[in-house]
Amino acid sequence: MTLGAGEILSAELIRLRISGGSRYADEDPVTNLSTLEELIKSTLQPALHAQQTLDPIVSTHSLFDRAKELCQKHQWPMQRFNNFQRLLCGTRNFPCILLLNPKNDHLPFNDMVKGTPTLRWLEDTLEKIGLRLDDVSIMDLFPMLTDNWLDNHPAKRKEVIPEIFDLTLDFIREFKPPIFLSCQCFASFQHERWNSFDHYMIQKLSSSMSTAKSQKVRGFYFEEHFIQCVQGFHPANLYRVEYERKQTLDTILRRIFHSLFKPCAAWQKKYNVELKTKMDDKTRSIKDLIKQLQKSVAEYDEMRLRAFALGMYRDRGDSTKVMEWNTIETALDLIVKALPTDQESDLRDFREMTKQENLWLS
Repeated sequence: MTLGAGEILSAELIRLRISGGSRYADEDPVTNLSTLEELIKSTLQPALHAQQTLDPIVSTHSLFDRAKELCQKHQWPMQRFNNFQRLLCGTRNFPCILLLNPKNDHLPFNDMVKGTPTLRWLEDTLEKIGLRLDDVSIMDLFPMLTDNWLDNHPAKRKEVIPEIFDLTLDFIREFKPPIFLSCQCFASFQHERWNSFDHYMIQKLSSSMSTAKSQKVRGFYFEEHFIQCVQGFHPANLYRVEYERKQTLDTILRRIFHSLFKPCAAWQKKYNVELKTKMDDKTRSIKDLIKQLQKSVAEYDEMRLRAFALGMYRDRGDSTKVMEWNTIETALDLIVKALPTDQESDLRDFREMTKQENLWLS
């Protein structure tokens, strides 16, 4: 959406631009409501169809430099940063999953997932769809800020909570995710843990169990970027209710995940197949080139032997074999080892055949 489409931009958005866009004002750009089905048909599927390459968030992005500095500033374990980074480094053209804040993030990644019911639920749900945790960007509303740290450092909350939330806003500014699936459950009054912190974007990115049931989608502007937020609810809610209620809620949440991520899994599978086909074609091309080169080497060695027998090149002290070929053959060996195993045998057979021919010529 461009600024030329002025009829879509709200008066509030214009006010923000004039006033400099205060981050903590009670901003409320016009909200559009739609359904999950409409979102998939009008936004997600066309975007995936137009996407030609996999576009991941890479760990070398400058956003992570600031996150790492914050981790070091507050003397948090570096594993906390590593886990934040890995969860965030998903595919940019897939919806981003939004949680509240991390748990067990001092552990190695696999141990953190295993020991955290929410991440286990996400992993299980995505795997049934055909995706991995690493395929999807998973962002906390308050990255690297755990409940334990907040409860143990009440005097630092006022400084650290806004500081960490700014990291989330920077993520949105930088990567401009068009779709969020909100599973966060922020409550500013909860045990005074959040120090009465509030921001209009927290409300915009909120989850809602009732909205999840009706599969409504909220659309709104953040600065000049339009976001569509699918409101789910935190998977932790599944572990706080009786069995029948849990089954009902689990079904509701899984349906949302399946609706959103099934098209992504299908796109990724198609992309992987096409990429493998291109790699196989390129492998065959490389193999053919190597065969042709080795054939030319063998033919040249044969001619050199005949020339040597006639006394040619003896005044230069040349041997019957060009020594530089040894370097080339070593390089070709490395290339052969890098080829897929199902295509190595033909090439190695050919190389053995040319070696036998060279032995016969010598």
